[in-house]
Amino acid sequence: MAMGCLLLLFYSPPFIILSTIMKHYFTFATLAFCLLLSACSISGIFTDYNQLTQEEKEKVVKCTEDISKINDFNKLYVVNVAQIKQFITEKQNVVVYSYVPFCTSKNCISPKTLIDDMKAKGYSTLIVSDTYADAFISVGSNFPLLMIDNTVYKTKLRGKYTELFHKDLLGVPLKSINYASYHLFQNGKYVKSYQNYKEIE
Repeated sequence: MAMGCLLLLFYSPPFIILSTIMKHYFTFATLAFCLLLSACSISGIFTDYNQLTQEEKEKVVKCTEDISKINDFNKLYVVNVAQIKQFITEKQNVVVYSYVPFCTSKNCISPKTLIDDMKAKGYSTLIVSDTYADAFISVGSNFPLLMIDNTVYKTKLRGKYTELFHKDLLGVPLKSINYASYHLFQNGKYVKSYQNYKEIE
């Protein structure tokens, strides 16, 4: 009798409805978790090097010469702070653009737009990215695209090596300049960082 009551309860409509709801809940939770992981990957927690195709990976090379001597713009050049500082000391006025290819903010612009505008004002420009995600969009233009060498900082965490790189380059934490993307150097020395490139005179 007791067993029959349990079976009746198990197959009753409320129990069936509850089971269905729980099944869909776990399915939804699993799907949401997968989407979260996917979103994290897209947002660039790490270097995103593994998102590159094999053909693109073959075009990623360590810069072994002066940046000013690069003339093959079909490759992506991995550089360190010392190489960038060397370029800066060779020029009177330099703007270093911390370029994030997938950025859609109003303050994020195409490298070509910045280079053309800065050239008209008498500035040399370096385009330095901190992520491989979508980086090859700008490879093949008439300028070298540079990539932070994260191995110098012994980490693949984008936030960490980006912070350390800029601290070495600018001498100040990114937070202190409100994570600005445009960094002005004059006569080899860091002057100021800007949120909007149009503010650079």
